[in-house]
Amino acid sequence: MNGALDRWRRLVVEQLQESGLNAVAAMESARASRWRKAVTAVSLSRVVCAPGGFKDYLGVWVDPETGTESEVYGRGTELTLSLDVFAPRDGGEGVCQTAAEAVVECLVCQGAAGLAALEVQAGRVAFLEAEGLYRQEVSCRCKAWLVARMDNEAGVFTDFEVRGSLK
Repeated sequence: MNGALDRWRRLVVEQLQESGLNAVAAMESARASRWRKAVTAVSLSRVVCAPGGFKDYLGVWVDPETGTESEVYGRGTELTLSLDVFAPRDGGEGVCQTAAEAVVECLVCQGAAGLAALEVQAGRVAFLEAEGLYRQEVSCRCKAWLVARMDNEAGVFTDFEVRGSLK
């Protein structure tokens, strides 16, 4: 994954890290076994888009430095993050659950990298025998706008962004 959605997902990873949690971009559970403490793997699991405006046209943006105008297009979207919390066997189920609760608290209180959390759900802790890890799934659903500017000279979209704000 690259572009605006990947940047947003990586910002969520940074937010969790800044909150003192061990977090990485999504990984295979086999890689998680290398960690000696609980780790949260963040991935984007669902994107649902709806039209933004008439033909997705949102208006005109004026560059504050140059005064150049460009058209802005976008779509309302609902983004769902999947956060898999892994903990080593010797840490036990409680370590996994405690880490998952900290992830949930961070998302509920701070949102997900600037987007308000509409819904946060936590599943049950399961033991993955083959990997020797405990795992608890957490999901976070957010409302956002996928926005792009039109380069009038080239006739192409540029500056794709995930936009939204906490209120």
